Amino acid sequence: MIAAGLLAGLLLAGSATLAVAEEVAFVACDNGLRCFRAPCPARDVVLLPSGRRLARTEPDLSGLNPADRKRLAEGDGLYYGTVVLSGTIEGGSQTRVIARGIVRPATAAEASLCRRQK
Repeated sequence: MIAAGLLAGLLLAGSATLAVAEEVAFVACDNGLRCFRAPCPARDVVLLPSGRRLARTEPDLSGLNPADRKRLAEGDGLYYGTVVLSGTIEGGSQTRVIARGIVRPATAAEASLCRRQK
């Protein structure tokens, strides 16, 4: 009886872990917030194609390869939503968006999501 309860608990915990990370495409947008010390969530993430905005959610770029990081550092893709990124969303006490790669340049409609009222 105890073993069955333990097994059921492990199965539930395993299924919850699988539901935590979700693959997404997104653009990052400057939200105008400026701070004097870190952390400073100066960007919002807008999910594609839904347009759902994750306010004050700075994407974690550590999952990008060096060439993609350099491309973002040299451009304005993280300010004006001009680059579509792929990655995962991890739920929990604080939502994290982890970028895994650059997919393509954003369309005009996708970039305009950054200018949309919050």
